[in-house]
Amino acid sequence: MQAENIKNKVSLLNNGTTMPRIGYGTFDGSDKLDTLIYEAIKLGYRHIDTAAAYRNEELVGKGVSKAIKEGIVKREELFITTKVMTEKDNVAKSLNASLERLQLDYVDLFLIHWPFSLVDEKTKAFPRIPLHVTWKLMEDLVRAGKTKSIGVSNFNVQLLYDLLTYAEIKPVCNQVEVHPYLVQEDLIGFCKKVGVEIVAYCPLGGNFIRDSGVNVKSLIEEPIIKELAKKYNKTPGQIILNWHLLRGYVIIPKTATESRLKENFECDGFELTAEEVKKISSLNRNARSCDLIYFEAYGNVPAFA
Repeated sequence: MQAENIKNKVSLLNNGTTMPRIGYGTFDGSDKLDTLIYEAIKLGYRHIDTAAAYRNEELVGKGVSKAIKEGIVKREELFITTKVMTEKDNVAKSLNASLERLQLDYVDLFLIHWPFSLVDEKTKAFPRIPLHVTWKLMEDLVRAGKTKSIGVSNFNVQLLYDLLTYAEIKPVCNQVEVHPYLVQEDLIGFCKKVGVEIVAYCPLGGNFIRDSGVNVKSLIEEPIIKELAKKYNKTPGQIILNWHLLRGYVIIPKTATESRLKENFECDGFELTAEEVKKISSLNRNARSCDLIYFEAYGNVPAFA
C-alpha cells in the first residue's frame, strides 16, 4: 500500500481532534535522528513521538523544522507528542523547555510519562506530588494553548479510573506497551469503554523481552509470524504491526534505519483474518520489554507489580 493512503488513517480522539494511527517512535534513536525524522516525513509519516526523557527533542525539532522549511509539510499537518518525566509540580516549565528544543510553539499531545516521580538520588526523599495536582497543571497547558491535547502513559486501570473521577479535561490517550507477548486485553478494553485511545509503544516487542526473568525468543522468529509473512509476502514486522491495526489502536514503532521506516509505514494494504489475529494474540505471555525493574535509577522496583 502506498504511503499516501496510510497517512490518511486516523483515530478520532475524545476531544474531537484526530491522531494518525501509524507514528514514528523515537525512543533510543540514532544520533542521525534529525535525518530520520526528515525522511519519515517525506515518506508520509505525520505522527512523531518523543519525550523530554529521551534527550532527543533537539534532533526531532531539527528534522521537523527542515521538512517544514522545505515545504514538504505544514506544521498543522503534523501530530507531535512529547512527555513530562520529572517536573510533575511544574509541567509548564517542562513543556516550555521541550517546545524550545523542538522549535515549536505548541505540541499536539503532552503526556505524563510515568504516573510517579523519581526519588531524589541525593536526599532519597520521596516526591510528594499527587497526580491530581499534576493533572490540573496539565489542563492549564491546554487552556494556555501550549498543547492541543493531554494524556497519560504507563497507567493501569486503577490509576486511570481514579484520574477520570476528577479530570475536567479528559485524557485523550494512554500510551502503553503492547505486542503479541503482552496483549493487554483488559486494559485495552477498559480504555475503549471510557473513550481513551490506546497508543502502543514497543509494538514489535523489544530486544530484552523477559517473562518472570527468563529471556523470551524474538517475536519475529515465532512460527506463526513467519508463516503469515510468507503467506502475505510481507515481513514479520509488518505482520505484527498489521495485527495491532486490526485490533483498533495507534502504533508508534521505532527504528534507527531508513529502510525500516518505509517497511513499518507500509504495514497496511492487507488484512489478517480474524482467526490469524486470534492465533497471534495467543502468543501472550505477559512479558514486558519496558519495566522499571531493569533500571537501577528507579530502584529496580517493578512498576507493574
